[in-house]
Amino acid sequence: MAESAADGRRRRARFGVESLAVRVADGDFPTVVNSGYTVKITHGGSAPPFQYLGRTQGPPVPGAVTVIEPHEVVSCLAQDKAAADGQAIVQLMFIDAGLMSAGAGRPRFHGVTYADRSLFNGIAALHRGLADGEDELDLESSLTSLLNVLLARHADAPGAASPTLRPRALRHVREMLHSHLNANITLDALAAVAGCSKRHLIRSFRQAYGVPPHQYRTLLRLAGAKSMLAAGRSVAETAAELGYCDQSQLNRHFRREFGMSAGGYARTVR
Repeated sequence: MAESAADGRRRRARFGVESLAVRVADGDFPTVVNSGYTVKITHGGSAPPFQYLGRTQGPPVPGAVTVIEPHEVVSCLAQDKAAADGQAIVQLMFIDAGLMSAGAGRPRFHGVTYADRSLFNGIAALHRGLADGEDELDLESSLTSLLNVLLARHADAPGAASPTLRPRALRHVREMLHSHLNANITLDALAAVAGCSKRHLIRSFRQAYGVPPHQYRTLLRLAGAKSMLAAGRSVAETAAELGYCDQSQLNRHFRREFGMSAGGYARTVR
């Protein structure tokens, strides 16, 4: 998504939540990974379908709430964007995973999209409050109440097994990418972990997670960069900690994915 700061977009980052609103006609909807949960609602029409958990997820019905779990790849089906309503507004909340946890691990959701009008209305009201700069205590209390409702209605208990079935070898590869985010990992090393050829690894990983390993690592790094910048870390610190050669390399990746520099993003969320 050419994620410019203009074109109908707004960002707010407060108490572990970043909110974003974008008109479908203005967005390119990139392939992304987020380090926390993404909660999405759509007003005034339909958004494009998207690829998630190895399946095509259709446009949600009016009043529905979509939940994306942490570290999962989401890809918009660009060929279907023209069929969506260009005037529709997509509102997203990127929620720190810690806000969803209860000390026993993170919860797992039953599905992806939920027809829950009262929850939809509450999330829409919270977006308005964030955009209008309402009292922080009121907003944080509303967020906490909404998360409690979301978890009670649509999530399994923390620690429940994931409904996605992926080969153990590929899970080990993904774990290696997470734990060596700032290291120079080779494809040979990843193939050795998986116990297969490099060609088979790339093909199998893409089938399981939506993108090949190198792109998954890039998306992980960018998700980490967004979190660090929103927390007040400098561009230089962020680039160094995530394994980029320098600030320029981070900015190139950031601009290619989001249409703005890392510093520009930091200014929009602080």
